[in-house]
Amino acid sequence: MAEQLIDGRGSGNRAGVNQNKQQLTFSIAQTETQQATLNGDSYNINTGIIGLTSTTESGVLFFKNDEAPVNGESTFAIDSLVIGIDDQGTQAGACTIFVVKNPTASSFTTDVDINENRNFGSSNTLSSSTLAYKGIEGGTFAGGTDIVLSYQNAGTRGFYPLELILPKGSSIGIKIDTQTTAGTTNVYCAILGRRLNGKNA
Repeated sequence: MAEQLIDGRGSGNRAGVNQNKQQLTFSIAQTETQQATLNGDSYNINTGIIGLTSTTESGVLFFKNDEAPVNGESTFAIDSLVIGIDDQGTQAGACTIFVVKNPTASSFTTDVDINENRNFGSSNTLSSSTLAYKGIEGGTFAGGTDIVLSYQNAGTRGFYPLELILPKGSSIGIKIDTQTTAGTTNVYCAILGRRLNGKNA
């Protein structure tokens, strides 16, 4: 017997169907990021201020996903990168930004200044074995491949909706050359990201 859509308006326990045989529904749409935030699975990871003083690139952020599975899923999704660069130093030109895919290590090992759940009512945290390191002037990465290149002027905030996927064991590095010829150019780098939940796969 073929399935049927029955117009049940007024019955209290059946769905309404219009003249085009379309079921009448009411829905609220949410992005995956909004749902992850409601579930306590999204995070703001921010290096804090880093002073750069040269015309060579410096590693400013290293992040490695080592999360245990949630409903069979360990992946961490990076929705966006946010980079702020002040104009207090003297720059020879626009700043260059590189995103590095899967570096194996960094020359710096200090934890980032901010690593917080974006749901103020959630006590969830990232695993202590998931690495989130704040870079330094002259910081370097071992291995990895440059995957993104961008220019950004001093005195600006850049918002980069990259939508990157990091399965467990994957890592990302961010390098910035502020082209600083005198003084200090302060920068920060932030990841807006979230744990994926296997129930939603």
